[in-house]
Amino acid sequence: MNKMRKTTKTCLHLLLPLAALLVLTPKMVKADGPDGAAIYANTCAACHQPDGSGLATSYPPLMGQAVVAGDPDVVIKIVLLGPAKVLPADRPKYTGQMPPMTNLSDAKIAAVITYIRDKFGKGASAVDEDEVTKVKASLAQ
Repeated sequence: MNKMRKTTKTCLHLLLPLAALLVLTPKMVKADGPDGAAIYANTCAACHQPDGSGLATSYPPLMGQAVVAGDPDVVIKIVLLGPAKVLPADRPKYTGQMPPMTNLSDAKIAAVITYIRDKFGKGASAVDEDEVTKVKASLAQ
């Protein structure tokens, strides 16, 4: 019985710090930048849906779309200008119109595009704020 208490006590001494580490880790690892998932939920999900499935004839799906996983500069331009000014004229049409997202900072645009590409574009590469700034500057020329 005494040996079992020592073993239990030893296990608790090992498990408690590990449990504390698991609880604290998400807070320590979270990036300082904007949260792409939250931006998507607040800005995009009403039309494109939380799961990226879109709304039938109203708004296109994002899940599994080649453009989402393709050239990140194209996705940046879609967010900055709206799809009508970026995508080919013969693309499928929807009744809903995505406006340019000019109210978002470059950091927020990068965060939401990174989230969309990761979640709906099969883990496509991240986009950073500098890339958004570069594309934005090229559009101003």
